[in-house]
Amino acid sequence: MCVSCLANVLESDGPKSVVVEHVNGLMTRASLLALDGPPPVPGDWVVVHSGYVIDRLATADALAAVAEIRRGERDLAHTLMEGAHQ
Repeated sequence: MCVSCLANVLESDGPKSVVVEHVNGLMTRASLLALDGPPPVPGDWVVVHSGYVIDRLATADALAAVAEIRRGERDLAHTLMEGAHQ
């Protein structure tokens, strides 16, 4: 199963790909072949699916999504710790 990931563009890697940092800190190269419009620039937020950039996000929307992801991670960690102490 493939899952789309939120990522921040770090640098251009030629005319057809970019280097991105995913929310979990993983840095990868992503193809621009599936993206319409001009290529993203460093600092842009994008959605990466199966190694392809498929969409862009406004910075405010991306940061809100990152905050939700972090909140979910904290909630999960808290729940797992509670379960371990029972």
